[in-house]
Amino acid sequence: MQKFLLPAALAVSLMAISGASALPMSASPQIGTDVVQVQHRHGHSHKHGRSHYRAGHRYKTAPRGWRRYGARPGDWQRRGCILVGPVWFCP
Repeated sequence: MQKFLLPAALAVSLMAISGASALPMSASPQIGTDVVQVQHRHGHSHKHGRSHYRAGHRYKTAPRGWRRYGARPGDWQRRGCILVGPVWFCP
């Protein structure tokens, strides 16, 4: 049991000692920093408050080859789709 506790206690004590032995930073004279004013972007405020998604505005159809395999089409019975357990197929 001491084989495991001794190295762990030694490592913890070394970490505590190394943190306490750190020297504080010396006070250096203040260097004058110039404040640079950046141009304000006035035109970007018109988008605030608008929701990101609006149905039917960006894309008219899904991307080519896109299928939602987790849900059947709404007219799956009329189209003659076959449903076997969780798997469905539309010919």
